[in-house]
Amino acid sequence: MTQQLSVLLVGAGSMGGALFESWVASGILDTARSAVVDPNPPEKIEALCDKHGIALNPPEDKGYGVCVLAVKPQMFPAVLPKLEWQDMNETLFVSVAAGTTIKTIADLLKEKAPSARVVRTMPNLPASIRQGVTLLCEAGGLEDGDKDAASTLMAAAGETYWCEGEDHLDQVMGVTGCSPAYVFLLAEALQQAAEARGVAPADARRIAEASVTGSAALLAQDEREAAALRRAVTSPNGTTQAALDILNEDSRGLKPLTEEAVANAYKRARELAGDESK
Repeated sequence: MTQQLSVLLVGAGSMGGALFESWVASGILDTARSAVVDPNPPEKIEALCDKHGIALNPPEDKGYGVCVLAVKPQMFPAVLPKLEWQDMNETLFVSVAAGTTIKTIADLLKEKAPSARVVRTMPNLPASIRQGVTLLCEAGGLEDGDKDAASTLMAAAGETYWCEGEDHLDQVMGVTGCSPAYVFLLAEALQQAAEARGVAPADARRIAEASVTGSAALLAQDEREAAALRRAVTSPNGTTQAALDILNEDSRGLKPLTEEAVANAYKRARELAGDESK
């Protein structure tokens, strides 16, 4: 069995709460030495804490192996300097905040934890149903077991991928972090196309969403790569090929547009990090 972790979760909103639920469900928390800090925790988080004996907003913090920072990025300057417990330098800090660099986090913690070890992560929305993809990166200074601990926490909510530094994370984030929006846009476009062909809106939504989720389920279960599955459903000179001829246009087809979208997401990530030079 995976070694249980002593974790302090700071912020139990949508993503923090989803991660916490995955940790509880997977049994990776040392419940007697874990806690949640949130001024207005959702009822289901309160219930989980009560059921499993996990401290909620404890009056005193006695130290944790890992502190997961899941408050909104704009709250970091107000929240992080106020964190305090014994031996904070012994704690691994894991951030799930977009656009907040490891250096920024370390600077905010330096008064209480001058040698803070920080891992930056970027989960995506399907983590809320434990089918997400989380990117992770570090900037050096980690101790033995830190990467394993961070991986264990994020793997409870789906797949994980370690990037080669923060810039790499910002580049790949446009593929993983933004991808749910791409898929939802596809479902929206298919619904619109069905409605344009006389299908009632409710039915158009139903068949469009089923087409997307069914295809995703097949992709997950079949051993073939996406390209092979695409070829398998595309008869030469058939209707699917006719449709793909539009989506595969060289200049404005789906693939070049997706590459352009991912590049634009990276540009915005650098802007949020205060570095517009790249």
